[in-house]
Amino acid sequence: MDLDVKFHGKQFGMAFLEATLSRTPVGIVTDAIFGYRTRVKMERAQKFMGGFLEDIKSSDPDKIDWEHLLSEEFLDSFYSVLRRVVNTASEEKIRRFKKILLNEATRPYKSDFKETFLDIAFRINEDQIQILKHFWNVKDGCESEDNSEQKVVDGEGAEASLKYKANLLGFDESKYLFYVQDLISKSLLFEEYVGVYGGAKPYTNLRITPFGEEFLKFIEGSPDQ
Repeated sequence: MDLDVKFHGKQFGMAFLEATLSRTPVGIVTDAIFGYRTRVKMERAQKFMGGFLEDIKSSDPDKIDWEHLLSEEFLDSFYSVLRRVVNTASEEKIRRFKKILLNEATRPYKSDFKETFLDIAFRINEDQIQILKHFWNVKDGCESEDNSEQKVVDGEGAEASLKYKANLLGFDESKYLFYVQDLISKSLLFEEYVGVYGGAKPYTNLRITPFGEEFLKFIEGSPDQ
């Protein structure tokens, strides 16, 4: 959040506190809340649009699909991204959405699932994307990984595998579990062999789903799209 937004936030906080300690009509307080919220959204939108235009100007013009950039389809995509940008203060998510739009300007993504993927991009963080990318990267080689990594069937080995995976990705075990459970709930990861081997510990035999792969292609701008 930039200094202007922080300044407005401080002003709003002081006004709100003053209103709660006085007999200021509720309507005035409500107007102040919505006025502040609208101002913040406008500042986020202006900052995002300015940054995006600068990125377009600095890009190789031969790589920009100018016909698509000026199309109604791109305008729809831009609006879909912008209405999510104005509702987040997360700089990492704003950078992610800018990257998605830049990908769209160079390699338009054709899918009925754009809105679904944009919702997911809004709801997960960069740590979860790191986890998802890990399972995407090991997908082709996972069949050759030994039991300590993917195909653990006994309780003791499963515990070791869980700790190994969390440490490998730089998380403590509880945070790693929290993140992968959320990714599973969004159908980006799935658990394999659970219920087949009685001693298997949950969340130790994970794979990326085809849906998860397609989501990563969308946010990364996969060349095959």
